[in-house]
Amino acid sequence: MSLLIISLVIFSFMSLLWVSYDVFTQKKSLSNMLMAIWIIAAIISGILHAIAFYLFGRRQNKANY
Repeated sequence: MSLLIISLVIFSFMSLLWVSYDVFTQKKSLSNMLMAIWIIAAIISGILHAIAFYLFGRRQNKANY
């Protein structure tokens, strides 16, 4: 059971790092307020927010190209 909890914590931390990196490097067109909202939401909800960011936040990038 503890191995499951440890792996969830590690995966949640990795997803937080991924969202933070992507917001600061790929989403430079976002306002500071929206960047802060994405980061705070990633801290609070962890893995679920990373999935939502992948589905909804990254889609805007593809429309710009």
